Amino acid sequence: MTTSNTTGRVLRPVTVLLYLNLLISVAFAVLTFLHKDGILDYQVLHWESTGRANPADRAGTRASLESVLWIRPVSVLVIAIVYVRLAGRLKLGRRRTYVRLLIITLLGLAGLGYLVVAAEFPDWMRAGQVAQALVLLALFVLLCTKSVRGYFPKQGRVPAKV
Repeated sequence: MTTSNTTGRVLRPVTVLLYLNLLISVAFAVLTFLHKDGILDYQVLHWESTGRANPADRAGTRASLESVLWIRPVSVLVIAIVYVRLAGRLKLGRRRTYVRLLIITLLGLAGLGYLVVAAEFPDWMRAGQVAQALVLLALFVLLCTKSVRGYFPKQGRVPAKV
């Protein structure tokens, strides 16, 4: 039987990394909103310099890039709702919560890897994406430890006696 002290010791680092990742996401979503014109200028110039956009159609290029730029803040809102829900459910010890968290962590790592390598963002945004990827990597490693995996048995957690 797992005591609340053991539960806290096992799950606290997982919860801290979840919320740290969420904090970084929200911070960069806000920075994206505040600096959207500078980000779009950077992207338009990058596209024009690599021949992916026609300099004569700068407004069209900017409009298409702007619609893509808003995907991040919207996705952060969705992820925030999922993270808060997952963090609250971790203490229940359900295997499917663990598996969902593992999948979301891996998808987040893959998405951030793509953004760092392929997306045209200013260096300060890439630095934030790398920091966020490092947090998710630490979360993934932590989720794979025996103590955390053991908290989420395949047959389900036996409820504590009251």
